[in-house]
Amino acid sequence: MPGKSLGPGMPHIRRIRKTFCTHLPDNYYLKMRLLPWQKTKNNCTWLVSLAVSKSKHQINDWLNQRKNQRTKKLNNAMTGIWGPKIQALAVRQLRQWSSELPQGDCICFRCECIESEKQFKVWKKWFERHESKGWIFNKNFKYFLYCP
Repeated sequence: MPGKSLGPGMPHIRRIRKTFCTHLPDNYYLKMRLLPWQKTKNNCTWLVSLAVSKSKHQINDWLNQRKNQRTKKLNNAMTGIWGPKIQALAVRQLRQWSSELPQGDCICFRCECIESEKQFKVWKKWFERHESKGWIFNKNFKYFLYCP
């Protein structure tokens, strides 16, 4: 509703999901998406998901949480030799998306792979070395939160 406002002097803010796809060497695909996850009255927490595979169909099934063999295979896989390149691409895209988000919105990145503890350690090391100090880590639930 374009004319509806959230209060005096506050225009309506549309929160539309965003996607990013790219080709990697050896016919691999990387797909990232940013979804509005938890909404409050004025703010929103966005959930980041990313997947790497040789099959676009498999990536889409995993992102949409379908119950099939393609999803199960991707759930049990790590990024392998493309890890550092994927991290660099993912963080670059996260920076771009964070600049496009409305003021007060946050980005949440969860570690959901089969070896989530290992994934959490790798991403935590990356964020501590290469990114700003604005990232909040939660080791128990294995997620990262950024509120620009």
